[in-house]
Amino acid sequence: MHKLLVTYTRPRDIDAFEKHFGEVHAPLVRRIPGLKKLVINRISGNALGGPPSLYLLVGLQFGPKEDYEAAMRSKEQAAAAKDAAALCRTTGSHSEVLTAHEE
Repeated sequence: MHKLLVTYTRPRDIDAFEKHFGEVHAPLVRRIPGLKKLVINRISGNALGGPPSLYLLVGLQFGPKEDYEAAMRSKEQAAAAKDAAALCRTTGSHSEVLTAHEE
């Protein structure tokens, strides 16, 4: 299984982030072809104490490598990536996009 993992730092404007993420961004992501599962993790704390540096960890799960690669070339993925940049810019969050495969 191939995955795209996206981390978001705590936004300056949490309400605007949540509204945009729920009403605009997540629906765009769900349209990506070949997406098997979307997992949204809201970070509730730091296991070592102190404030967490991350606010959200989002996992997009795909099947075989070919499905993942096709999804990354799709117009739906391009739209979601463009929107993620706008989401971060307008709410004061930062993101990092990681690729992974489950063994």
